[in-house]
Amino acid sequence: MYKKILIFLILDVLLFASCKKEVPLNDLTYTCECGSLSLDGTEYQLTDAHWVTLANDTDDFGSDIITGKDYYTTTKIELEGEVEPHHLNMRVVIPALSEGDLLGLSNVRFFQAHPDSNNVTFVIEEVNFNSLSPLTKYVVTAGAFELTQGEPGIVADDITFQLDIAPSLDGLTPLTTSSSFSGSFLADKEEL
Repeated sequence: MYKKILIFLILDVLLFASCKKEVPLNDLTYTCECGSLSLDGTEYQLTDAHWVTLANDTDDFGSDIITGKDYYTTTKIELEGEVEPHHLNMRVVIPALSEGDLLGLSNVRFFQAHPDSNNVTFVIEEVNFNSLSPLTKYVVTAGAFELTQGEPGIVADDITFQLDIAPSLDGLTPLTTSSSFSGSFLADKEEL
């Protein structure tokens, strides 16, 4: 009888000792190493940066060319004392790439960014579940960005931006004075 109890005890100890501890998913920190952004002087590493095709056309030689793009970036913000998710997301929607001013090379374009711009739309949202108001929308009040288009699947697009943004209830009308928002990122094409 004691031998059976001893055997079960040893098996229990072996099974318990052989269990491995796994890292919980929320302890994993992922960064895409594709760029960073700065909000009022504090820099944050991006966790994602991609673009999708909005529009395409055919050139004179019958080749497909992309005429519009929609960029998406997100970053994780980790402030002291926060335990819930906190992110800053940005979409840059360019319906017509030809609206940007060419800068010397044929793949580098410069865009002005302001509330009345019809050639680019910014959607900037801070999602903070540590706050009583978890969603803050921002509106661009001034600024510009430069886009260097890469070759899809070979070279990522390179975007550098310097914007002034202000919180907004509706994503259209600024509520307060502007904050500095800048950064640079590389964005690959997202295959849907």
